[in-house]
Amino acid sequence: MSDLRQDNTATFHFLEGECDSGPGPGIAGYFDGPYYSYYKFPRSFSDFDDSDVLDAYDQLYTAIEEEGPFDGILGFSHGGTLAAGFLIQHAERFPHDPPLVRCAIFINSLPPFRMNPGEKPVIDMGLEGYLSLPTVSIAGAQDWLLEYSRALHELCSPTSTWIVHSKGHDIPGDRKNVAQMAAAIRKLAVLVSLTTR
Repeated sequence: MSDLRQDNTATFHFLEGECDSGPGPGIAGYFDGPYYSYYKFPRSFSDFDDSDVLDAYDQLYTAIEEEGPFDGILGFSHGGTLAAGFLIQHAERFPHDPPLVRCAIFINSLPPFRMNPGEKPVIDMGLEGYLSLPTVSIAGAQDWLLEYSRALHELCSPTSTWIVHSKGHDIPGDRKNVAQMAAAIRKLAVLVSLTTR
């Protein structure tokens, strides 16, 4: 991200989760708690109350209204699942309105899903056709969730970009992977700059 900031490709506005949570994959041992998520994550099949998900979407709506407009939305892991769900939900609710942002970047992210403890994620049904904005999907070759990142990418516009870095469920910092990811994001930024709101 620092490369993208330094050459003015992107600036960032961060939102923090507000729900107490355990550490996400790969976080324990690297960062001390407390830990937070945007909503109860992962959602299980017995979670019928989606008010915390809707509250997280409201947090995004508020940020866009008060701090935006933003050209894009970027999310890693749970944040990417939140971003994808938010964009899909907005497109479902307001099918004739343009998306709230002009592009999205999903890093090691899943589509909206549910899973029971010890089981594999099950992707929500009916998500197709809503992510029509330009996207870059980035996934790790060694990420145990790679197939789910691919599933999210397949929900996106056919012209969207798919990048696989050589690491796992993280954002690599080595020169080769950073250059590959930054090049895709710069290309997306140029595409977005050529479109009007």
